[in-house]
Amino acid sequence: MNLLGIIVPVFLIITAGSVTESTFSDIIFPTDFEKTSESSKTIPNNPSGTDFISGAFSAEDLKMGTPDELFLANFENWAKEHDISLVGTNKNANQLKSSFDPDKDQVELKDVSGVLIAAEALYKIPDNVLLVMAGKTIYFSTEDGRSFSVFASWVDNPPSRGFIIEQNVRAVTVIHELGHIVDVHGIQGDFADEQNVFSYAKEDRNKIFQVALENKPNDKEKLGYITSYSSYNDLENFADHYAYYVVYPDVFRDEMKNDPLLAKKYEFLRDFIFNDKEF
Repeated sequence: MNLLGIIVPVFLIITAGSVTESTFSDIIFPTDFEKTSESSKTIPNNPSGTDFISGAFSAEDLKMGTPDELFLANFENWAKEHDISLVGTNKNANQLKSSFDPDKDQVELKDVSGVLIAAEALYKIPDNVLLVMAGKTIYFSTEDGRSFSVFASWVDNPPSRGFIIEQNVRAVTVIHELGHIVDVHGIQGDFADEQNVFSYAKEDRNKIFQVALENKPNDKEKLGYITSYSSYNDLENFADHYAYYVVYPDVFRDEMKNDPLLAKKYEFLRDFIFNDKEF
């Protein structure tokens, strides 16, 4: 029997632990940490200014020429231009760990709630950053739950590298998951990823986003961290600050005024990742 046939199929979904520092079991069987990041600080009620209907589209909504039908087509065209696949699925992320069969598991994007919320968030990201997603997939699930980043796979019919967005879709969640791809693939080049476009930033990233052992998650007012969740480990540290840089930039700038470490994180993202673009 092929050795793969007797090994429990696994694929890498990062929700906790560092690729270089966590145990194998932490990586493959992640604990329940990948949630929508909430800060103890004040967050705007509607930071993205979403004008789109956030629910799944009705037949009336999708009549030719109606705004939502056009917006969805625009999103699909945007993805094609950036070599990103958009896939709707009726499986949750835990189910996708085992396999993804397009004939059984795929649904139309129009049948998934919140897709245009994700679109609006992703439109903010400049092309130089989106290079990390070339050849990868964003899965939009109809199911409630957490969201995951997929870094590698060792199963038959696996989900592609990229990330999975489950319900309830929020801009900060989408950009947080993209932040994991920017970090692990784009900066660190882990899993021999070809989109290692920010390799020059690795040394600075490891210094600035290192979480010291004495830092404990759930400390409400920790200097140097935009959220308590960002103090959990290096990966979440990067992804949460990345998400705040894009989605809640005013909160980030306000918090860093008297916080030198937060200022360094902001400046890293601005100078190394976004080519001086600020939001």
